[in-house]
Amino acid sequence: MSKRPGTRTGFLLGWAFTMIMAGALMVGALVAFQIIRTGYEEQLERRLKTYAATSAAGISPQALDMITGTDDELAQLYRKRLEALRQNSGVRRAAVLKRDGTLVLDTQDHALGSRDYGFAADANELEQCFESGPVATITYEDADGSLYRNGFAPIPNDDGSASDYAVAVEVEADYADKLDAIAMTMGLTVACVFLVTLGAALLLANAWNRLQRDLARQTRLAEQAQFSAGMAHQIKNPLAALRGYVELLARGLDDPMQKQIADKLVSEIAALDRIVRDFLQFSRGAHGSVERISLEAVLRPVVESARSAGGGKVEVPALDLPGVELEVDSTALREALSNVAVNAAEAMREDGGELRFAAHVNGRLVTIEVEDTGPGMPDDVREKLFEPFVTGKADGTGLGLPIARRLLRDLGGDLELIRSGSSGTMFRATFEKEAD
Repeated sequence: MSKRPGTRTGFLLGWAFTMIMAGALMVGALVAFQIIRTGYEEQLERRLKTYAATSAAGISPQALDMITGTDDELAQLYRKRLEALRQNSGVRRAAVLKRDGTLVLDTQDHALGSRDYGFAADANELEQCFESGPVATITYEDADGSLYRNGFAPIPNDDGSASDYAVAVEVEADYADKLDAIAMTMGLTVACVFLVTLGAALLLANAWNRLQRDLARQTRLAEQAQFSAGMAHQIKNPLAALRGYVELLARGLDDPMQKQIADKLVSEIAALDRIVRDFLQFSRGAHGSVERISLEAVLRPVVESARSAGGGKVEVPALDLPGVELEVDSTALREALSNVAVNAAEAMREDGGELRFAAHVNGRLVTIEVEDTGPGMPDDVREKLFEPFVTGKADGTGLGLPIARRLLRDLGGDLELIRSGSSGTMFRATFEKEAD
């Protein structure tokens, strides 16, 4: 079985929308993550250079020349300074190195002149600091799996030039855990947004499919209405001729039985003609002939039609209407309201009752409430009230209320059943007081 028209298109649109949003989110998340990572790296690099340069500024190269062992008083003094730096700034270790890479002293009590220590691997950065000032290395991973970076700064002579000594510091790249947390948060955010977008896309696809189905249904109904209206026009003219012929024949009949049959034929032809006219009205809708008229002028003939349909047993209190000027298709509006009012009056024709009208204006929208004290409608009729050819009357066509709703919708409003029961029925009709 083939899919309904528009279903595949709606799915493809939803999927394309989801993929575009997901791709944009992923690219945005990756760019944001890279910016954050670069920011952390630059921040750590500035810290390294600052720690190394600050420590180097407080050490005398002449004093370092006099150190002959790790137990020298000067060596102990500078070691305390480096230890204070480690404790106060959070560096993992610090050291004073010669230009050739040999150790003078550090915070880990390595021997003077040794080369077996962590800073020895950064000979290029050590040499670079003597030429261009403080430098930082790339990120390393130690034996424990921790990430760290080293920084070097030359110890200046009294004249400000670089001596043959440098301070080295090592700082753990503590932002790695933060980056992992950020990456996880971004991943979860992208996943959540993807799911939300997918849900929205599915809703969009469903809405698109419904729109396509409604459009196909409306197109089909329009084609059927056009065809049916044409057929009704074709039927209407022969019916008029047939009625004329039957009436003409009835004049020459003397037999009462034949005359009764002729009258019955005329009655049935009139019923068929009424159905055709109602159907044409339902298919045609509002004509669009806009005129300026008062609300009272619209409702007065509606009230008279209802009184006439009630056969003298229906009471209609005097209208209390706001002084509103309308600019509408008054013929269509009267037809719609008359169908509602006449239906209500006919429902009370046998037992009598009261038919009340109430009008309200809210901005551009006018509301007319038509309320009767009749017996109400059966449940099976109420459920399909606005479907064509559904009626609770023996001689009804079932097109009165569908025509009324169709006309009111054409006028920018609607017709609703508010309630129906043993105490009566109320309809609410709305329309715009000024046509577009």
